[in-house]
Amino acid sequence: MSLCEGFFWGVGMLQRVHELRRENEGLRGDLKTSQSVAAELRCRMIDVKNRLQEEKRERAWARERAALVEEKEDLAAELRHQKELDSGYWDVGYQSGLKNGYAYAAQGLGRKETPLYNSKAKKQLSKLDKEFGGKTPALLEKILERPLMSIDELKALLAPAGPSSLKSLFGDDSQ
Repeated sequence: MSLCEGFFWGVGMLQRVHELRRENEGLRGDLKTSQSVAAELRCRMIDVKNRLQEEKRERAWARERAALVEEKEDLAAELRHQKELDSGYWDVGYQSGLKNGYAYAAQGLGRKETPLYNSKAKKQLSKLDKEFGGKTPALLEKILERPLMSIDELKALLAPAGPSSLKSLFGDDSQ
């Protein structure tokens, strides 16, 4: 190889080295860009996982709340049904009393002479009404004040208290 050829060959090699260095620097820049994009994607993926977990918790809470609302709606329906039943029993009792009263009057019996007459019934009913009659509106008011109260809180409101509770009837064992 001649001196000129060697010189041109050396210059060509130098140019090739410079090209490879520039290409290497470009690839390093691309690598840094790719690494930063990958890190950003990892952060986004973690954020999406966290949001997914939060959404799962919210869905579970919504299902629990829907179940509680459904239970309370069922309870309200039962209370309406019970009110209708009570009204029906009252109507039947009233009609039965009238019918029996007329039958006894037709036989010539006075009120106090009938076999089922109880002179204390009105006082007993009044006493029961004072003890328990006020509880239903108060209970309904509490339910309306806090429509999303837990079932345990509702059960505590329905627990018997007062002179006719089981503790007062059978004694309190904790004393």
